[in-house]
Amino acid sequence: MNTASTSHTDATAYVEEFFARTRGGADFVITTATDLDLAPDGGRIAFTAVVATAGEPDPVRHIAVIDVATSRLTHWGPGHAPRWDPSGSRLAWLTDKHITVRELDSDSRPRTFPVEGVPEYLLWRPDGSALLVGVAEYGAARSDVDGSGLMRVDAAERQPGVPVVEAGRARPRSGGRGVWLLDPASGDGTRVSPPEATVWQAAWAGGSSILCVTSDDPSESAWYGAELVVLDPATRTLRPLPSGDGQAALPAANPSGSRLSAVIGAMSDRGLYVGDLVLIDPDDGTYTAVALGGVDVTSQHWDGDTTIVFAGMRGLDTVIGRYHVDTCTTEVLGVLEATCGAMTPEITVSSGSSGIIACTTSGYGSPPALTVLETGTAPRELVSFAHDGTDHLADVGGTIERVAWESPDGVTIEGLLVSPHGPGPHPLVINIHGGPVWAWRDEWSMHYPHTPLLASRGYAVLHPNMRGSLGRGQKFIRDGLHDMGGVDAADVVAGIDALAATGRVDPARVGVTGNSYGGFMAAWLVATTNRFAAAIARSPVTDWVSQHYTSNIPGFDRMCLTGHPLDPQSSYRARSPFYLAAHVRTPMLLIAGAHDLATPPEQASMFHRALVEHGADSTLVIYQDEGHGVRGSAALVDQCARMIGFLDEHLATGGAQ
Repeated sequence: MNTASTSHTDATAYVEEFFARTRGGADFVITTATDLDLAPDGGRIAFTAVVATAGEPDPVRHIAVIDVATSRLTHWGPGHAPRWDPSGSRLAWLTDKHITVRELDSDSRPRTFPVEGVPEYLLWRPDGSALLVGVAEYGAARSDVDGSGLMRVDAAERQPGVPVVEAGRARPRSGGRGVWLLDPASGDGTRVSPPEATVWQAAWAGGSSILCVTSDDPSESAWYGAELVVLDPATRTLRPLPSGDGQAALPAANPSGSRLSAVIGAMSDRGLYVGDLVLIDPDDGTYTAVALGGVDVTSQHWDGDTTIVFAGMRGLDTVIGRYHVDTCTTEVLGVLEATCGAMTPEITVSSGSSGIIACTTSGYGSPPALTVLETGTAPRELVSFAHDGTDHLADVGGTIERVAWESPDGVTIEGLLVSPHGPGPHPLVINIHGGPVWAWRDEWSMHYPHTPLLASRGYAVLHPNMRGSLGRGQKFIRDGLHDMGGVDAADVVAGIDALAATGRVDPARVGVTGNSYGGFMAAWLVATTNRFAAAIARSPVTDWVSQHYTSNIPGFDRMCLTGHPLDPQSSYRARSPFYLAAHVRTPMLLIAGAHDLATPPEQASMFHRALVEHGADSTLVIYQDEGHGVRGSAALVDQCARMIGFLDEHLATGGAQ
């Protein structure tokens, strides 16, 4: 097969067959488990089951429960984000518009209560008398991690002919987020956060206070400056806590409310929470940083009044451990070469101090599985979500290994290399993650279908965790975050040189791709080097100046770049690939979603037109029903087919393996 002549039709057929075979033929297959919640006695785990069904192109979410002792799995119907009440006798969960509460020891039907907006999370009050529900108003923005775009507006909310108006310095008050308390018996709900406050995250701090991450502006950009406050739901008043060095996320408290905790650090995306674990005195707000041996924390839960169970990354490892507050000591429970959780390492613990920890584990060659960790024993797999489709993916997706190299300034950079079966040297694709405050982990399919698909086609794929990535501490994160296109670009190019020196990859056949920040890097690298034979920028930023004025997250670029956006001498101009379009000689494929508010599609189209005007080889693809990143199955097939055809044309792999 001469892949240099691969047509879009041929590539589409290849991708469709790949997806069909890796999906498997069975109906109603659980592919992974998210939103895990352990019952208070540790005997059951409720979770969101991501389900593939025959005849439905996109997966659906259902509530499922597994018995820890017997691994017996039961299915409870559509929904997500289940939470046990403190007694373990009731389970509540979310649907798009409702809260559902089910009595476990009753024959009565589950009760469903409507919510005035879109429910995003829920927590039981410690005495079980009320549900705390985080509700987004219609018109609120989704984070870029969730695909960007706006929460849908019901027909009753829409008024034909009425425009959206921005005037002067006025900030829009619509599209906010608040905290409601819901009576689980009657379904009566009351908003307890003040209307002028936007609440991004919340957690009970005892039974009478709520620890919140809030801003006074409902815009998505305001999250970058959000702060911790204590909310009194009885009076609807907020008490600010002193700000730490960085953004605040993942608020939590021990059952009595005598100790508070949060994660504080530099973060690039709402939904990718990472930083240092801090303890907070609820009376005076004093912060105390917790030393956890270099772990960037991404999940933390109180286990009783004096112990925090945490998960995070240290280098490429996923670390799970306990921090004992009274003795200031850390107990490492597990160091996983593979990982757990969805976007970042995540765990759940029971509120009854059973000592059990649960998580969804996976590795590049190991499909997701529900796993428990108990003190003094090895991790125990309750159920694997493997099937004939995952077997096929493992067969064709190549092999993964850890790699490391030295950047020009002597800093060691780590990454994960997926190599196709068969001898090299292989053509190489650099896959740059988004964020940049995120990281590649050894996980099933590398989180997206692109890597195993490319490996099945004969490409090696390098996943670099350059500066800006989590797992190496706040300095490593901030060095990349505040020098985008600088040290991070040098880290990536050094990785190419290191692999080429081994003879395993062909330095003349190197491509680059990435989404969001990774899309920016793909455009930046080809504007500043001639190292690449092809580049695919997905949901990119190409001009930080226009990005600042058209994106719904100008708080991000304001945090990272220096100078005023309109100053030609600022880093807004200096770090924009758009102004270097005349230097690009690498063929480019630019991809964006029409509903993307975070990195608007104009970022891709501007760069495309500038490239074409300067005689460069560029193709622009805009998906009319997509937002930040391509998620719908039909669009994903088309995107992957275009990527395969484009890379085959310019890197000429020699055909599918």
